[in-house]
Amino acid sequence: MSKSTNRRKSIAIALAVLGVAGLSLASAAQLNLTGSNTVQSGTLALTADCQTTTIPVTFSAPARTGATFGSDTVTLSKIDAACADGKHKYKVALLGDLNAVILDGVETSLASGATSISIPLSAGQDNAIKTVALTIYS
Repeated sequence: MSKSTNRRKSIAIALAVLGVAGLSLASAAQLNLTGSNTVQSGTLALTADCQTTTIPVTFSAPARTGATFGSDTVTLSKIDAACADGKHKYKVALLGDLNAVILDGVETSLASGATSISIPLSAGQDNAIKTVALTIYS
């Protein structure tokens, strides 16, 4: 008798957990976003409303500091003229393994006519960078 009662309790608890999980998914399925602004993120080709082409990321030529070589800047280039209009702002984050923050949220803007952003790096930071994140906003 005791085994049967324990099984029934276990089954009842498992069904209750599944029911709660199902309700959570159903609630999340009902969420929606409205508004005219757009947001996009990714690890490859990335476009904003004003940016229709890919933004290449390059590092400056490495220079020796002590016993190691490293780059002292990371540059994001070929920013479309529509984004380089003086109205848009930019926020850059540099991430390492497991998205560990190396440099967080450097805010910048472009000088008139400029189409690239250069971010200074501390010694050794370039070797740890795995992801460069750019946000374009106005």
